[in-house]
Amino acid sequence: FVLPSDFDTAGLDGSQPAAFIATPMLKVVEPMLPGPPVVTRLLQALGRFPAKGCYLYGGKWMAEPVFPKGMMTNGLLGLSSNQQFMGLPADATARPGDYAFLRPTQSEAVLQQFGSIAVFSGGRIVDRWPALPMA
Repeated sequence: FVLPSDFDTAGLDGSQPAAFIATPMLKVVEPMLPGPPVVTRLLQALGRFPAKGCYLYGGKWMAEPVFPKGMMTNGLLGLSSNQQFMGLPADATARPGDYAFLRPTQSEAVLQQFGSIAVFSGGRIVDRWPALPMA
């Protein structure tokens, strides 16, 4: 089992997720919405728009952000399959080139979008497994 999040059920409580999407952060920014800066500042003060964010390589995956802690999608900038914007906590120490990790919500629909699965164990990649082809 790779345990995508759609299968988080009481019967699988003892299991741990085994597949994640790793993607590089292209940019880390103090985001601004189009228009007057006061609108961005107001939405940030209300907690509706992040004071810090990043752009990921690729995006619009069927996956939930898990790292860096507190990373989340933002409805004001929407989703993109090219460079996905993600909000970050104001104290995040992320830098361009760091990796973000997302947990797939499904396995068969998500893993087919990628090449082989890198098997990570003991702090390093030890093998590569091909994803099963769609039948």
